[in-house]
Amino acid sequence: MPRITVIGAGVAGCTISYLLNEEGFDVTLVEKDAVGGLLREIEFDTGYHCDSAPHLLFFDEEEEAVVGDLFSEFTHIEPHDFYAATYPRGDLEDPHHYPVSKQNIDRWDDADQIREELAAAPGKTDAEFFEEYMKNQVGQTLYDRYNKNYTEKHWGVDPKRITGDWFDFKISFPEEEQEFFGDGAYYPDDKYTDILETMISDCDVVFDGVTGLETTGDRIDALETESGDRIGGDLFISTIDPSLVVDTTESLNYRSMVILGTHVSADERLFPDHVDWGYFPNDYEFTRVTDYEFVPQETPDGEYILTTEFPCFIGDDVWSNDDEWYTDYLHSFLEEQGIDAEILDSKVRRAPRAYPLPVTEEIETFERINSQLSAHENMFNLGRVSTYEYIWIKDIVQQAYETRDDVLAHVGAQTAD
Repeated sequence: MPRITVIGAGVAGCTISYLLNEEGFDVTLVEKDAVGGLLREIEFDTGYHCDSAPHLLFFDEEEEAVVGDLFSEFTHIEPHDFYAATYPRGDLEDPHHYPVSKQNIDRWDDADQIREELAAAPGKTDAEFFEEYMKNQVGQTLYDRYNKNYTEKHWGVDPKRITGDWFDFKISFPEEEQEFFGDGAYYPDDKYTDILETMISDCDVVFDGVTGLETTGDRIDALETESGDRIGGDLFISTIDPSLVVDTTESLNYRSMVILGTHVSADERLFPDHVDWGYFPNDYEFTRVTDYEFVPQETPDGEYILTTEFPCFIGDDVWSNDDEWYTDYLHSFLEEQGIDAEILDSKVRRAPRAYPLPVTEEIETFERINSQLSAHENMFNLGRVSTYEYIWIKDIVQQAYETRDDVLAHVGAQTAD
């Protein structure tokens, strides 16, 4: 059987490694840092843990059943009705529905004007860019209060430039409060890192950074690594930034994220009892705060596990702040909200490639870089970072199954020749 070498041990790399190992291939997985990628948990010295921002399993039980089937091989996945709130005025005592519902209109003094705008708006229609898509649905006033600033803060670019095919799935404007994922979602009993490590337990894992490719014609012979080693293989699968492995002067921009994880003792919960996280479109440096009550672990009464997300670009002041800055910022926010809190433990995680930027120029740059990678007939790629797509766990898992099938077809064709 051909030897398979996979780059990157996030959910994409671990899933495809597991699937190909199950097919009898000899799989080597090369990872620069640690198994888990963006799914790697934040571990507190106090013994608790949480995600690096919430990672939920939501999938159609008929059309996307492989997602649930895969994770069910390694853990029990529990259904959960996730709810979110948004705080356009920055006040925890003033939660609004998220997804933004038409009931939110009555929270504003100019509700009549908003309704006039809605009556004149074309509604949910196709649009190439985010701002047009949203304004068609909600009108100018609601867009300005709930969407515009949040989107610019999250992505770091003007919403007029943001494009993609994710609007229709991600964005809705319901009549009243609804679950964040419509029909609900699932969450695993076990830690994602443990699940992924079990997936690759029969694979050879090498901890080293990939810096380039050793090639002959249109074939890759080996990976070049930071340590100076040469890691060979017959077929290669990449889940990392393609600009890191091809010979190019161009680079890809990703929206980065600094995630503050905290174990907090507080005199009250931040959100309504049924709400799992809150969005802050205005007012603050962070975009979202999550309360991990849905994680299967028991915390004492009055203690909470939170993450606070600070989007940025590498080189921004937010990225460069020391760890204490984030803790102080959260503590100041809680004081401002009238919450008496003590931070029992905190951890800061930096994700340099959290989100591919959904803007035309960056997508075109990716296509130029990726064309060099895809020119090699024994290279495949998948995952959010490698394909430069704003996709979710369910999409990545499905990509892994498709990549497995492509590898099997490739090997079959080579054998036939």
